Amino acid sequence: MLLRMSAIALMFVACSSQLPSAEPEFDAAGLQRISERMTEFVHRGQISGAVTLIATPDRVVHLAAVGKTGPATDQAMQPDSLFRIASMTKTVTATGLMQLVEQGKLSVDDPVEKHISSFTGQKLKDGTPSRPVTIRDVLTHTAGLAQPGGKETEGLNLEQIVDLIGRKPLEFPPGSKWQYSSGLTVAGRLIEIASGESYAEYLQRHIFDPLEMKDTTFRLSPDQAGRLAVTCKPGEQPGTLAAVEIPDPTVERTPNPSGGLFSTAADMARFYQAILNGGQLGDVRLLPAARVQQMTQILTPGLVTGFTPGNGWGLGWCVLEKPQGVTRLLMPGTYGHGGAWGTQAWVDPQRKLIFILMIQRSGFGNSDASDVRDAFTEAALSAYHGVETTTAKFTEFHGYSRAVELTLGQPRARAVLCPQAGGRVLEYYVDGRRALYLDDEDRPRTDGKPASMSAGRFDFGPELTVPAHPEIWSGTWTAEITGPHSARLVSPHSPKAGVQVLRDFELHPPTLTGASRLSCRQTLVNVSDQPREYCHWGRSFSPGGGICLIPLQGTSRFPAKYAMYEDSAIINVRNTDEKIRERDGFLEILAPPRKPKLGFDSSAGWLAYLRPDNTLFVKRFPVDPDRVYNEAAGLTLSVWYPAGPRIELEPIGPREKLQPGDAASFTEDWWLLDHPFPAAGENIDLKRLREQVERQTAPAR
Repeated sequence: MLLRMSAIALMFVACSSQLPSAEPEFDAAGLQRISERMTEFVHRGQISGAVTLIATPDRVVHLAAVGKTGPATDQAMQPDSLFRIASMTKTVTATGLMQLVEQGKLSVDDPVEKHISSFTGQKLKDGTPSRPVTIRDVLTHTAGLAQPGGKETEGLNLEQIVDLIGRKPLEFPPGSKWQYSSGLTVAGRLIEIASGESYAEYLQRHIFDPLEMKDTTFRLSPDQAGRLAVTCKPGEQPGTLAAVEIPDPTVERTPNPSGGLFSTAADMARFYQAILNGGQLGDVRLLPAARVQQMTQILTPGLVTGFTPGNGWGLGWCVLEKPQGVTRLLMPGTYGHGGAWGTQAWVDPQRKLIFILMIQRSGFGNSDASDVRDAFTEAALSAYHGVETTTAKFTEFHGYSRAVELTLGQPRARAVLCPQAGGRVLEYYVDGRRALYLDDEDRPRTDGKPASMSAGRFDFGPELTVPAHPEIWSGTWTAEITGPHSARLVSPHSPKAGVQVLRDFELHPPTLTGASRLSCRQTLVNVSDQPREYCHWGRSFSPGGGICLIPLQGTSRFPAKYAMYEDSAIINVRNTDEKIRERDGFLEILAPPRKPKLGFDSSAGWLAYLRPDNTLFVKRFPVDPDRVYNEAAGLTLSVWYPAGPRIELEPIGPREKLQPGDAASFTEDWWLLDHPFPAAGENIDLKRLREQVERQTAPAR
């Protein structure tokens, strides 16, 4: 059952099937799967309970609680349970400071010493004078601030703590590297100086009260303390948990701008909704949209930042640059923050979604890279299907009930994707021309057998060494509409191959000199705990009976410029075949050769297939002669051309050496052009064909 958003409940319940829809589409069973996945961690003794939340700019579409509030209690976790959100506090502090920047009371480029005298004349640890630390430096964790010890700050107020930080020598020259620090503590003191209010009072008056965040505070009431989840650690026996003793949350302490807040999932959702909406929620405006953009863009280019790979840093916010590992399913530009006790909150501005995970635990390693976060994100996005429009929607096609159709107007272009059997392209069509061979028997199956050899497939190799992966080759994928002409398909995990695959497809309109194209980007993610080697492998099928053209570029290692796969896996590099000829800088495969599988090492980065109906199917793909190609015989391209109704066109990528969590992508671009098929006894004008391909399919990357 597919759901569209309605009013908040513990689970999202209303549905609609109107097309086109302006609302995101969620799968009810998929949303329920979030709680099931969290319950698995409860049963394994990794968490005592959890609260999960998904929100859009104006609605909460999923809010659920599982498990208990602690390991030694029968108190069920509730949607309004409170949590220590630790460093998630930093994003709130940064937002408060940016309000004062907007008011002109300070600037992010101000030296901190302009406002706090203890930062005057700072030096490095070796005594070398340093340039002044700026507010930008402290917000991006690039200031080089030394961390005061816990006992050093006992009994001190915020002013005294920040003065202590300012008097310490710097760890490194400001701006030269990223190092997690107490910079947001300095930001909290700057709020006090610029506003004339205490830090906690400022947040209460200017953020919490306006947004009606009634359970967000630095000090709990007795009633709130009764709803506080217990922080857990691994117990003495495997699979058990023990409570962590924490300071009394009802006792007043110096508010910690870097990590002192208590909150609920629903409260934090209101804060993140305001940020996602460009600084505004309802009638309440926290910041202008330009300030939100400034705060949530990457300001640390070239620096290694964060606690998971692929991140940059904004003004108090972690910003995802290159999704991989635990962030692999999120979009670039996603921003948010985690907390030391396991809480996570992330805003995906491309999808306009908010993901909040509330757990409380210690001693389980890096919370930003936790398996609980990974499972929550994957379950949440598996339930999300995007926003349907008239040009990107779910439809029935060739017996598949949940195919994805992407269309363009003029020229009329259509791509149909199949998440139900292997994440394939079932059809690519431009102005009456079709690229793919689709077998009539290629229908949904219930016997567990793979679909027939047809349509636009993709795979990964090396063919002879990568374990079989039927879950990916013919299993059920999830599908998400990502734009007006684009969609993403995501595979299940393959335990044996240790990989998960993401495929992003987009129809592009014609350029001034070029034709419409379909881009197909495959991303391989190593989801195992071991290093792996893969290569990308396109495997699309077109109708047989045409002429395949391989442009020759670079020095071939094969005397015949191609290799033929003989019986018993013998690769013949000295073969000659009357159906294959070299002419005018091309290899022409005129008809099915003696053996159907051929391999090539050309570095041209494209191939073409001309059909008798005057359709020229062109594929472009990247080739790097300086990299290792680990498919058999070091191929950059393969063709399988048997007698019968189809031919398989197979671009191959270079070796990808991926550590656990690493990702690598490979893109094919497809065009369908008009070009005359030669009459009997005539040849293709290869010079004209090359000029046409170069003119109409100029590389887009």
